[in-house]
Amino acid sequence: MKRSIFVTAVGLLSVAIAGAEAQNTYEVPYVEELPDGVIAWQQSGLLKDRRETRFGPYDKKAAEHLILDATADRGVAKEEGAPERETAFRMAYDSRGVGIFIEAAEPLIRELLDSTVDPTSPGRHESFEVFFTPALSGEAYYQLFINTFSGKTDFYDWGSPHQNYRSLREYARVETRSLKTGFGVSIFIPWEAIYENLPLKGGDWRFSIIRWMPFGKAGGVTWGGQVHETGQFGLLRFAKPTEEQRLNIERRLARYAWFNFLAKAKAATHFWSDEKVGDPDFYNSVLKSLIAGNTTLGESLGNPDDWTAESLKKIQPVQKDWLEFDYKVSDLRGKYLVQKRFENAR
Repeated sequence: MKRSIFVTAVGLLSVAIAGAEAQNTYEVPYVEELPDGVIAWQQSGLLKDRRETRFGPYDKKAAEHLILDATADRGVAKEEGAPERETAFRMAYDSRGVGIFIEAAEPLIRELLDSTVDPTSPGRHESFEVFFTPALSGEAYYQLFINTFSGKTDFYDWGSPHQNYRSLREYARVETRSLKTGFGVSIFIPWEAIYENLPLKGGDWRFSIIRWMPFGKAGGVTWGGQVHETGQFGLLRFAKPTEEQRLNIERRLARYAWFNFLAKAKAATHFWSDEKVGDPDFYNSVLKSLIAGNTTLGESLGNPDDWTAESLKKIQPVQKDWLEFDYKVSDLRGKYLVQKRFENAR
């Protein structure tokens, strides 16, 4: 009996390992500067030797269930004899964030762009669905639904906004353009949107792209599993940055945090010190010294462009507060009101 259990366990482990090895993996390199937009990616020729084309047909049975998913309108049926369409992407990161460039071959591109075709018809909904989790576990995932013809991008947040989760709607830049042979899509996600998961030591993310091709009845293809099935997504493997590259990432984020703090502190000062709409006592007893102390620290470090590793060490204890100053103020406001209530109850 024990031997049977052991053999079964070994067998299941082997299947799990084989499944893990079967997952698509893409190595994401650090580059000095990411191209900005579709045309810039095309003209740069960046990473042409890392062009990823391992897309497979979307599972038919899984596709049938998507009719129950109200988040997006997908064309999942593939017609017999429909021409094959290559789908590919390239990806890299720099000190500002991570960039994705998708190339979608479309042999019927002229017909699709023909002005005589009803722009509201389902046939125009050539689209991409992009999922990623900026870690392997413990993080809510992000979903983007990009209509390549209209250029519209819908963002679906699978976590409630809080100090450690921000909607990409406020941060991501997405561009779609028609090309001679199909469509190009450029996606840029700045580090300030996901700064808890910077690849300062390399690291893996879960990632998936699904292309839907209702025009021409080509169905769907996927790189990394099915819709919403994060455990089946492919893997992004970020190359470990050099010390200089890591410093560039950290310096830029610290600089963003500093200027964000200055703007939010100014707004908080204006609001809370106002006798009619604010609360001068809260401002004078709580916020004023906090803002002054942080301002003095930032100014003492000189020009943010010249911040060194030692400068960043001094910033690190307060950087989260700088990045999330609105949440910091809300937290202090709550504690202030609780304290006032206790004082009034005495």
